Amino acid sequence: METENISQEDNTPPTLLNHALRWGLIVGLTSGILSLLLYAVDYSLMADWKIGLLLFAIYIGLTIYAGISYRKESGPYLAFGKAYQHGFMIFAISGLIATVFNILLFQVIDTELGGKVTEVAIEKTAEMMNNFGAPPDQIDKALEDTRERMTNQYTLMGQLKGYGFIVIVSAVLALITGLIVRKSEPVFDK
Repeated sequence: METENISQEDNTPPTLLNHALRWGLIVGLTSGILSLLLYAVDYSLMADWKIGLLLFAIYIGLTIYAGISYRKESGPYLAFGKAYQHGFMIFAISGLIATVFNILLFQVIDTELGGKVTEVAIEKTAEMMNNFGAPPDQIDKALEDTRERMTNQYTLMGQLKGYGFIVIVSAVLALITGLIVRKSEPVFDK
């Protein structure tokens, strides 16, 4: 009677925490790998807003995919609250992994990288403002603000504060992904 020894866990749906943790790790490791690839190919890509937008779309897409996967594995329906919690946990966990990875990259692997990326960002900002015909004094002020903001962003404390910002943004993004992922049970009139 070996069939009696089969665990019921094989057919049980995943818990919200386990599923979100698994996907948070996947998204976080994906983030780290993509950052490492950008660094290896050309660190100036790390300051390109188009690349940042593409990476953002990848993270959102992976989180939506994970939410739909959770909905399918746990049943045909998923309430908005559960979809929101799932998305928030994925964003928060992956953000923590990405923050740890970036601390290692900017504080241990290449301590000069923050300054290099800042300089590239300043060059791109100046170029963009010149293309829009901004007055020189306005360009100088914007470049000074950019330099200060980005220099602080790549310090250890700046990266830790950045994670706090990630958590806040995660709450908003989870609202959006939760709305996309949720699926309400149909209501029938009797």
